[in-house]
Amino acid sequence: MKLLLENWRKFLNEEYEPITVLRIFDFDETIAHTRSETRVEEPDGNKVVLSDQKEFEAYMQQAAAKENIEAFDPVGVLIEKGYKIDLSDFSIVKDPEEITIITDILRQFPEDSKTYVMTARRGNSLGPILDYLELINVDTHQVRPIATQGESKGLVIANMIRQKIMPDGRSNIHKVEYFEDSQKNVDDVIEKICKDKTLQEIKPDDFQMIVYKVDSIEGGHKLRKISCN
Repeated sequence: MKLLLENWRKFLNEEYEPITVLRIFDFDETIAHTRSETRVEEPDGNKVVLSDQKEFEAYMQQAAAKENIEAFDPVGVLIEKGYKIDLSDFSIVKDPEEITIITDILRQFPEDSKTYVMTARRGNSLGPILDYLELINVDTHQVRPIATQGESKGLVIANMIRQKIMPDGRSNIHKVEYFEDSQKNVDDVIEKICKDKTLQEIKPDDFQMIVYKVDSIEGGHKLRKISCN
């Protein structure tokens, strides 16, 4: 949480730039496929190994439903209930496989835009993520990493829009492009950005939210475009 707040302060304290477009990329299964195992010991002693992010997300949703947990990120509450959850693999980038349909876009830095890698991992993963981006020739000087600690990415993006208010009372952010593989996060972002009536009041008239859902297909990946205002 401390590193999330530090990154957030950097965003708020940036000198004014003519930024009108936010380009936001998830990391796991969006920029790269990784082999990040999560080892769980349940309160009854049963042990589970989750081999990647998709298995992790599915298990956490099932465990949350079983324990009647409604939090967006149930990890902390599950730990309080006696689950032992080893997330150490998520502090490194393990056996990454580049998803080029995304990284080819990531390497482009259009004028009037700001590029973020927004990961649900914890803050100690940001250094290894930046190291990996450098390894695949992404200019990390033009990328701002943010670790959401598993919290709602939709709320984080909404706050980014709210913090760029111009003298006319409208946000300076006219367009958000969001690249994400998780349907849960896609639904959350659409809910928080496109359906929040309070946010509508500060959006520019030409505001666009474009989600690029990363779907796995035989032999690779494809992007599914979802637009809303």
